[in-house]
Amino acid sequence: MDAPDGFPGEHELRQLLDEVLPAGWAASVASGDEEATLAMRETLDNPTIVATLGRAGWVAPQYGTAFGGRGLSRSDAQAALGLLQDWHVPHVPRGSGLPLAAPTIDQWASDDTKRRLLPPLLSGEERWCQLFSEPGAGSDMASLATTAVRDGDEWVVNGQKVWTTFGHESEMAMLIARTDPDQPKHKGITYFGLDMRSPGVEVRQLVNMAGQVEFNEVFLSDVRIPDLLRISPVGEGWAAAMTTLGAERFALSGPKCKKRKSSDEILGGKPLDEVRAAAVGNGASQRPSTRDALVQDHIRGRLLALTSGRARAQAAAGRRGGAEGSITKIAKAMTNQTLQETAMETLGPASVAWDPADGDAAEWSTQFLRTRANSIEGGTSEIQRNIVGERVLGLPREPDPFKGQAWRDVPRS
Repeated sequence: MDAPDGFPGEHELRQLLDEVLPAGWAASVASGDEEATLAMRETLDNPTIVATLGRAGWVAPQYGTAFGGRGLSRSDAQAALGLLQDWHVPHVPRGSGLPLAAPTIDQWASDDTKRRLLPPLLSGEERWCQLFSEPGAGSDMASLATTAVRDGDEWVVNGQKVWTTFGHESEMAMLIARTDPDQPKHKGITYFGLDMRSPGVEVRQLVNMAGQVEFNEVFLSDVRIPDLLRISPVGEGWAAAMTTLGAERFALSGPKCKKRKSSDEILGGKPLDEVRAAAVGNGASQRPSTRDALVQDHIRGRLLALTSGRARAQAAAGRRGGAEGSITKIAKAMTNQTLQETAMETLGPASVAWDPADGDAAEWSTQFLRTRANSIEGGTSEIQRNIVGERVLGLPREPDPFKGQAWRDVPRS
């Protein structure tokens, strides 16, 4: 029976949590002993917990039961997810499937496609990556040249993608490809789900300047995609991609202020509390310049949290987002990068030279280097400023001398 003062299925969810979480978890949450809860969380097999919740419909309870959810209303789903967050229960599958692919599939795909794609996405059985950017189509992504040609109930895809985050660890991908070169560049694009295990998919790893393997380039040679995995209507892939990109900008804006030990956030970098503790520990906090930098970092963080909160309130009210994602994405990149610069200044010479056996010391510089990508990934800050200028400030759009021309007639470098 549903709890009379909660959301539908709350009693069932609490019973499930009692079964899968260590003994004492509920008691530590009830007593407010967050340290004990987080210590127990370190012992969990996160993918197993996520899979259990996903198969029971609690990873995205707002989706229909046939699509891996619980069919809850928006407010009830928020209450259920709020419980999981309050309990510090891992409930987000790895990869970009839940934040980016799922909203796009839910909005654009047919019911048959939803039934195929959403349940294994929500349980974490299939991890997703994103195949949007190309060597000649980064900031101007609509210029993409990867083609998809229909062959009966399948599409044959050829092309190259790049900057594919965790493509080497993913089973599925969001793919946009050109299906009609005789249409203007924004019109002849279709959005697909691609099985990365398909013949003809070649993934080559790229090493970033921090020495991490995170990005990849992907080559597609006569890859066959069943029409069942087509997410958008034919030719409407650009509009569907905007759903994904809007969600990506919001995700990269760091809307939640979660407590973290070090650099486990998607954008990398050390949290303010850790930077402040390092400054106190080595005496740097005695310098007025360092104290001023830390205060400014705190202010920027609070402003970002408030702005992100307004964007979340818009989404919670069911209103479609506008340029909020671009605004917060710009702010998050600037805030995070500036904080890591403060971290390097706080460490002084220790930021460039340390005992090779001291892994914690090396991590500071590694994370600083990683955050240089914040203003590039997910759409450069320059592109986001253009969006804000046009959609918020009402400035004229950038001129396009080839607007309306067929893609095949537009010169490309």
